[in-house]
Amino acid sequence: MRRALVLTFPLLAILGACGTRPAPVPVAPVPSGLPAPAAPPRAGPLVTEQLRLAELFRGTPVVFSLQQDGSLRATIPRRFSFDAGAAQVKPPLAAVLDRLAKSQRLAPSRFRVAAPADPEVRGPALARERAASARDHLIGQGIAAARIQATGGTQTELVEILVTEAPR
Repeated sequence: MRRALVLTFPLLAILGACGTRPAPVPVAPVPSGLPAPAAPPRAGPLVTEQLRLAELFRGTPVVFSLQQDGSLRATIPRRFSFDAGAAQVKPPLAAVLDRLAKSQRLAPSRFRVAAPADPEVRGPALARERAASARDHLIGQGIAAARIQATGGTQTELVEILVTEAPR
């Protein structure tokens, strides 16, 4: 019995120490003159849509990201968007445009579509034609033309679609 008492006290001390929380680590304040960290994007319908689209297109090269201003940015590699030298929308880009149009048809949002030219074709005409083709696809899906801005000449190999909430 004496041995049980001798073992009980150290065991209780160990269990008691495990049950206590460590002291909080103090956080240093941001020195003046340096910008404070940016606030996370505010919650809204585009946040929900970004999560839905990211899940829907998981495993594909399509990337949906929420920007600091709350807008939704979709990027699709050029090779999945247009054939070389052509402006006709390919099925993978059409799937993204269809989904964006479906979710934003009744929302007061605006679209900006930017498309690249081919690396071997440096002229901006093809890029503008591609952006116009993507715009026309959105119009065909019920998005009003006044809500879409199409520009050519992105500096990357990506088609970029930016969806913003309309100003209130």
